[in-house]
Amino acid sequence: MSHESFSSYVKVSFLLIANNPSCTNFAGLSVGEMVTTPKFTLLEVMSAIELMEPKMDVGVGASHLKTLDDAIADGLYGDDMPMQLAVMDATLAMVVAWLEGSSLGTTVWTNVMLANVAKITHPLFHPFAAGINLLVRNIYSLVNNVGNLEELPEDFNPQNLFNNQTWMHRRDIIIMMREQMHALERQGASWSKETGSRRAVEICTACSARLEFVTLMLDIMSYLMPPEIENPHFDHKIYVGGHEPISEKDYEDLEKLRLEDAEEQREEPKEDTVEDTSPGKKEHKKNGKKQKRKKNKKHAKQAKKESPKTSPTKPEEEKPNSSSANPAESEDVDDEEEYMEDEDDCSSCDDPAQFTPNFQFAAVLSDRLIQISHLIKNTVILGRRGPDNEDGDYKWLMPFDSKACVRMIPACFPRSVKYPTRMEAAVWWTECAQRIYDLSRLPPKSTKDINMLFFFAQQFTVKSCVFTRSLLQVIMFPTDAHLMGGNTTCAEPIEDSLKNNFMPQVLDKDSPVHDDPLARQLYLNFLNQMSKLAVNVYSSFGCNLSRQRDRLEMALEELAHIQFYAGQVEKRTDEVMIAAKMIDCKEQNSSFHSIASFVFHNLVGIIHYYFELGFRMDLFVPYEFPYIFWFLGEIDAKWMMTTMERSQEIQLNYWKGSSLSTTLNQRRQKEKQAREADLKRRFVVHQFNVLNQYAISLICEGIVKLSVILIRKGIVRVPDGGDEAERLRFERRFEPLQNLGPPLNVNYEQFKAKTRIDELYQVEMNDLIDAAAENFNQAKANLEQLDNTVEQNRTNFELLQITKSNMVACRLLKMMNLEGRKVEWTYPEQLPMYPYLSIK
Repeated sequence: MSHESFSSYVKVSFLLIANNPSCTNFAGLSVGEMVTTPKFTLLEVMSAIELMEPKMDVGVGASHLKTLDDAIADGLYGDDMPMQLAVMDATLAMVVAWLEGSSLGTTVWTNVMLANVAKITHPLFHPFAAGINLLVRNIYSLVNNVGNLEELPEDFNPQNLFNNQTWMHRRDIIIMMREQMHALERQGASWSKETGSRRAVEICTACSARLEFVTLMLDIMSYLMPPEIENPHFDHKIYVGGHEPISEKDYEDLEKLRLEDAEEQREEPKEDTVEDTSPGKKEHKKNGKKQKRKKNKKHAKQAKKESPKTSPTKPEEEKPNSSSANPAESEDVDDEEEYMEDEDDCSSCDDPAQFTPNFQFAAVLSDRLIQISHLIKNTVILGRRGPDNEDGDYKWLMPFDSKACVRMIPACFPRSVKYPTRMEAAVWWTECAQRIYDLSRLPPKSTKDINMLFFFAQQFTVKSCVFTRSLLQVIMFPTDAHLMGGNTTCAEPIEDSLKNNFMPQVLDKDSPVHDDPLARQLYLNFLNQMSKLAVNVYSSFGCNLSRQRDRLEMALEELAHIQFYAGQVEKRTDEVMIAAKMIDCKEQNSSFHSIASFVFHNLVGIIHYYFELGFRMDLFVPYEFPYIFWFLGEIDAKWMMTTMERSQEIQLNYWKGSSLSTTLNQRRQKEKQAREADLKRRFVVHQFNVLNQYAISLICEGIVKLSVILIRKGIVRVPDGGDEAERLRFERRFEPLQNLGPPLNVNYEQFKAKTRIDELYQVEMNDLIDAAAENFNQAKANLEQLDNTVEQNRTNFELLQITKSNMVACRLLKMMNLEGRKVEWTYPEQLPMYPYLSIK
């Protein structure tokens, strides 16, 4: 059949009827119905539908795929600077489309230059394409190592193109781009001098800004990410007997070395099963290990000498060992190491140097990145305009073809690809640059205690992309559970928060519980479980909002289980205190149930964030507001307030009972004053948070009454089904809390009894409106007592605006005829949990 025959369609209905007498009712089929026979099943029907359908069949329209030569023939290498600028901006826009969830085959790799970097000879496009390729590779490596992109694994997978790629070193790419930046500067100055126009300088500066943007991104990632993630040429070490690491690239015949080592081990006589502990035997073993280390060092030296090819150039941050400059000095150092007395020191050779993010350099580069991103946004207009001023899928640009990498499109149900315009992409990169700047400055300050650690992660991930969310995870935990690659684990911020806010007896050096071995062991068990949970919860912030919410459901159950470990510590604390006759009963303990209160406080905080994610994802509808906001105000806010007041009480009791509070020793007065000042500062913060939570509970109570008013007025309609349907919806919303027990596990009867919801549907409408207005007025009065001018307290300022807006809405509901008016809930961008009613 000729190719042309595929472009026309022929009716074959009569053939189907003639060959299949069973199809007598074919003429009576309506649109959407299909005919099947034993030899023409549903699977064949679906395959037939997919054939020649552009959205289902990737081969449609792919008879000729654009190549780099085709793009060059179309004028890719022409002296058209606005067109070159448009190509660079379109490529950056495709990277944005990829990071927003589309596949590489339908976004980045539609640019034929990126799959043929080695063949590009253009002085501007060659370094730019090489830099973009490495940037995409490094971002993919980052996200893949973090493992937080569960929803689109097939779209994010780079498949085979990366596997066949020969990567240039980051340093070489940056050198090429910087050389081209200088060439553009000279070219712009020359053109400006010849023509007397500033446009030549502006457009050359714009192209240079795109190159500098890529160099800054690559450099920043090298400072914030471990080299095994960021550097495709990372020199991995291998171990061949003993403890001496040998570079895989420095030894040509690695298998021969392994065989030699195995042969020598077979020749050595086996030692007796029972160890001889005599001094002579110990000395013999020590000398044997020295000889083995010497032999391994010999292998390492031989490997470096015998290797016919030099190892690839290492990145900037990897510096050669200066001791190798002097061979005699190097041999002396080796001899000293060979005869080290401490045999256990050899094990330290196994551990590579711990990577630590360089925040200082990254912050400087990030500040420059923000400036460049703004320059890119302001110069997008200098690029060539698309047909009808529409960018579309950029096929109007020479190197772009939507089918260029059709073989790389994932074999899954096709998804619609949204290509951002060049201006939208420039704005996106500007926001991304700001997020990277925040990552280079704020993480070291957020590790003081567990509350600050999680607060920063929560606020950061709300508007971040998969790239910056992954970058946050790698910055905080570069290689293992140690924070930022240092010596601190999650256990230390947890212990600091516990000690500063709830001060359990097991952490008080003056308490007998501190020296009790069993109490210490139980406390370490608790701290270990709490640390594991903290790492798991923090890793969830690397996911999108939906995956975060799913993981928080599991974290709620784990945190409820940790209450068991906290209870064991509390029980042992009471036993030790009573045995030491410091108290007569456990209730007399100044820090009674301190660890349990700490766990409960964090449990309530996670529940609050769980519901906040639900509002950010638009999961709740207005007819559910009565029981949703009843829980947020009556359960969540009030129990959070209770734990804060308990924390303040424990701290005050501990201070009054300490010897430092009553000392008259002049030498300790300075320490006493410092402790008192710190205690006052913490009390101010606690009091602020207590008033804040009380105001939130009043706001929630007012929203419950407003929701009932809207239902009664018919503005919000409840689905049919009656009380039983409401019960089922209630149980579904609070299902994740059913294993937590009281007071967090609530039921429908409890909701109806505490809110007296049935009475709210019977009370006079104006009285109900007045009651809601009074709730908002009380919340406003509490919030006005707080200092809302401080930047850290901007949340309270926004809450204050919400209360004022709802008070105005209450007055309008009482006075205005709502017929023809649009009444709806408006969700503030910063606080979507607490909406205000707008009437238009």
